[in-house]
Amino acid sequence: MKPVYIIKEYMGKFINRSKEACRMAGAIILAVVMSFSLIACSSGKSSSNIIKGGDILPIASKASESGEAAANPDEISITGVLTYIDGTSQKMHYMDVQSGNEYEVSYSGGTDIKSRYDSVITTARLSLGTIYDVTCNRDGWAKSIHESDKAWKISQITGFSADERERTAVISSRTYKYARSAVVMSGSERIQLSEIMKQDAVTVCGIDSTVYSVSVDKGHGYLKLTGVDDFLGGYVDIGTQMVCVVEKDMLLTVPEGEYKVQIQNTNRSMSAGKTVRIEKDTDVTLDFSEYRTRAAQNGLVEFSVTPAGAVMYIDGTQVSYEQPVSLEYGRHTVVLRSNNYMAYEEVFYVTQSYEKKIIDMTISKSSQPGKSTTKPSQTSAGNNNRSTAASTSGNAIVNGTVKNLTEGYYVSIKGPQGAAVYVNNYYVGIAPVTVDKKSRDNGNDIYDGW
Repeated sequence: MKPVYIIKEYMGKFINRSKEACRMAGAIILAVVMSFSLIACSSGKSSSNIIKGGDILPIASKASESGEAAANPDEISITGVLTYIDGTSQKMHYMDVQSGNEYEVSYSGGTDIKSRYDSVITTARLSLGTIYDVTCNRDGWAKSIHESDKAWKISQITGFSADERERTAVISSRTYKYARSAVVMSGSERIQLSEIMKQDAVTVCGIDSTVYSVSVDKGHGYLKLTGVDDFLGGYVDIGTQMVCVVEKDMLLTVPEGEYKVQIQNTNRSMSAGKTVRIEKDTDVTLDFSEYRTRAAQNGLVEFSVTPAGAVMYIDGTQVSYEQPVSLEYGRHTVVLRSNNYMAYEEVFYVTQSYEKKIIDMTISKSSQPGKSTTKPSQTSAGNNNRSTAASTSGNAIVNGTVKNLTEGYYVSIKGPQGAAVYVNNYYVGIAPVTVDKKSRDNGNDIYDGW
């Protein structure tokens, strides 16, 4: 009976074995083994645990071990994941899905190479991570390499996850077994499963319900943002991939590709944009230090107000003017209110580091110097609600003499509580308040909101 040959499951060195073909004849048949040497990787990274394809032993094959008759005792077939191709030395590595061993086989121009659809293809179209049915002769040369019709392949998967301890993998909410010898690749490099991120696009190959390989189609890189002090607390948009709050020392994991990076500060008063290309497994720094918020220029304004004690509002906010007031350069509105005086309002501009402003509420505004922009105010800033409490004349003409008919009378205004009360445009207090009608009998104005 002829011996059945198998690719020897032994690594590291090549040995010669012999078998006595016939003791009676005294002849010893020597099995001569060819020696092969691996050279540098050209496609795929070589493993250190490769079983040499040319090391043949006259022992039982897998077929005979399983009780099956070998179709050709001079051949051995494996179904394995392609992990390495070297076009110079014409060698390939396959991870056997059954044993978990990685075999090296040689190929030539005469090797029958076909796609899943039985089309003849070149070695350039073989894909690392794909499962192939490989048939070798007794010397370890590949006679045929066909993409396995028993295997399945799912491409462009994002959100892939696997648990090496539990030996499970999840693809689109479906759980698969994860082979202990499963191959994980990024390009031609072997990587760890932990290096695959949720946003990576991967191709997964398997047989039945078991995953045997994971290959990264579109990986990720890292984007570092610098010079963003004036944007802290704002937002950064990385294309349509993500939106993040701007922080110090930001390092973002971003899928490879080209993106428009938009950044803006908290009040959206300043924004900037740049284009960046992210390469797989590389770091890219994007600097925004040329974008700075313009520092506001402030000037000190010293106010001298008559009468003393008048309440001052600048741009709608009550301020103390006992000391010079710091204001940004530009347009401002000042409003003064005091009992028994008409409200005073003026628009003014701060244009220098220090200036003095004199306001006298006791004289006519038209006679005050530099008050071309002043105007009397009868409403509070941002509030135009006004109600009239009375608008009747308190005088009568008797024999050509004008008599005051309201002397000794008072008007009590109880609400709305907290409202400012004016009589003939003169401020008299905050409701509730009692007003002497003498010489103030032309009407009461009530302004809510003060």
